[in-house]
Amino acid sequence: MTFQWPYLLLSLALIPLLAVLYVLAQRRRRAYAVRFTNLALLGDVVGRGPGMRRHIPPLLYLLGLTALLISLARPMAVVAVPRDQTTVMLVMDVSGSMAADDLKPDRMTAAKEAAHAFVDALPDNIQVGLVSFSNIARLNASPTQDRTQVHRAIDSLLQGGGTAIGDGLYVALDQLEMRPTDEQGEKAPGLVVLLSDGQPTAGIPTEQASARATESGIKVHTVGIGQRGETPVVLGGIPVQLDEVTLQQIADDTGGTYFYAAKTDDLKQIYQELGSQISWVKEYTEITAFVSGLGTILVLVGGLLGLRWFQQFP
Repeated sequence: MTFQWPYLLLSLALIPLLAVLYVLAQRRRRAYAVRFTNLALLGDVVGRGPGMRRHIPPLLYLLGLTALLISLARPMAVVAVPRDQTTVMLVMDVSGSMAADDLKPDRMTAAKEAAHAFVDALPDNIQVGLVSFSNIARLNASPTQDRTQVHRAIDSLLQGGGTAIGDGLYVALDQLEMRPTDEQGEKAPGLVVLLSDGQPTAGIPTEQASARATESGIKVHTVGIGQRGETPVVLGGIPVQLDEVTLQQIADDTGGTYFYAAKTDDLKQIYQELGSQISWVKEYTEITAFVSGLGTILVLVGGLLGLRWFQQFP
């Protein structure tokens, strides 16, 4: 929590002062009772006293006053609010290494299932497109709110060929350059979710693609798929190995996050997490009204309890 007028928090020094005065008042009250009262007779006449209940109204008063004093400083809190418009490009590796079966039933099938779940989890007002890459990159679905079109594009993906990560990222960035603008002429938010399992073997260097994304202000979240330390062999006897260094570097260069998926369930969980990040954005919001309202309620409750139990305010 932050404050627009933090210097007014100095007024909170009144709270411990009032607490000390209340404790001193209670001690003085007990001293007078002991000095001028026959305790045995008082116990027979009055019976059981209010006990700890006596202190509840004053405590509520102090808490309410604390909240009211905090509200003077105009507190700000980080809250999650829905994004108005976002364009998401899903970039998927369809190289031959995606036939490896270290994820069940194989990497390609697991990636497709997770991609379907990811698309379904996105809010209706978010546009999503699909790019696939092997030796070259292909635009499988332009950014759209039509989820059926994107699902069909995911289902049509077939693996085979090399790994041109830079080309896939470039095609996605081309699409994001055309995303809509707001009334001030600023482009709506855009980001890339890139999934791959292998080392770049073709196309544009990944450093060049990352530099373009950074210049455009586009975050690239990367997902590495496959078993660490394992080198599965696909058709043709070709060994394939996960290159986490490249994927981590792309995410770091663009301000994104790198995720590692060792199992099919991991991949689905990662896509769910990304979907929630895309759907909501954190913003600073003033909560003065909330804090002052809470303080007022606490003071009123303290007063009502004091009247109900003792026929007086604390």
